[in-house]
Amino acid sequence: MADKKISALAAVSDSNISADDLLHIVENPGGTPVNKKMTIGQLFENIPTHLAIDDITTVTAANSNLASSFATAIDLSGAGANVQFVLDNGTDTGQIKVIWTSTEPASSYAANIQVTSFGPSASATTNIVLDTLGESVVLIWSGTNWFPIADSGLTASRPAIT
Repeated sequence: MADKKISALAAVSDSNISADDLLHIVENPGGTPVNKKMTIGQLFENIPTHLAIDDITTVTAANSNLASSFATAIDLSGAGANVQFVLDNGTDTGQIKVIWTSTEPASSYAANIQVTSFGPSASATTNIVLDTLGESVVLIWSGTNWFPIADSGLTASRPAIT
């Protein structure tokens, strides 16, 4: 194994990643570099800087699907009416989705987000309404449904839990 380049190693599958797996670290690369090891658990328990999201999409057009990126900024500054959006099913169990209004909506218009699978029933449909600058919702995908885990000032309608 010592004769292999890191780029030539096989990739670990997502289902086989665990907290005790090892990562190769080069400590002090700008000074006197030293090869060391670290577990994935150590890395995520000791992140030495802020986390930034590089997967943000801004949408303005009706019927845009919001599920593809981690975060979606909704721009309603040029809206001439309410704008319809769709949040389709997630792609991975545990997927987090952040949606917020990034601009003050023109007049009294709103973003009406139809959530394909929401809450207690896979067939449930709901609408989330964002109509003020900064309103937001954070959802998590359970593998079958989106569940809201945080929100700020939004309106949501969903069927009663049966």
